[in-house]
Amino acid sequence: MAVGRVVMVVILAVLVGCSGTVQAFLFTDPTGLYSTQIGDRWVYQAHQSTSELMVFYGAGDFELLYFERLGPVGYATALEFAQRSIELYGGPGGLEQFELVRDFAAVEVAGVQGISCAYAYQDGYGNRLWEYRIFLVLPTGEGFSIAFSDHSPEVAEGPPPLEDILRHWRWLL
Repeated sequence: MAVGRVVMVVILAVLVGCSGTVQAFLFTDPTGLYSTQIGDRWVYQAHQSTSELMVFYGAGDFELLYFERLGPVGYATALEFAQRSIELYGGPGGLEQFELVRDFAAVEVAGVQGISCAYAYQDGYGNRLWEYRIFLVLPTGEGFSIAFSDHSPEVAEGPPPLEDILRHWRWLL
């Protein structure tokens, strides 16, 4: 009888432990540049994606995740690339009510050095959005960007869903 209780406790512990796991799928870029694991709560948007832009919607109304290939860039470092991009976002013709809310910080994505930052802006519908973005210059000289966007200011701190995606990131160069 004591053995039966122990078995029941072990089964219950396994079930409780499994209930907290996140289901995910392996996403491989159709051009063969990278792969990563993405949680099932993210829905791939084929009609909005191209060979240069992979778009995913999250469970919330404003959750957006995207990976963007920007072709060859003339910047020697990710910091130069990030600084110029932020300058354009905040300049004339850029994002409405643009505000840099988290300064540039070094980040590594599967062995490639990059720069992260976060900013807020107003979209075309008047919604205030926050975006955490990573800028990379790949060894091939190509610009690449990873971004997570939502209506919550907590995004500026480095969103947990993005941390998991980056942990599983692999370059297929």
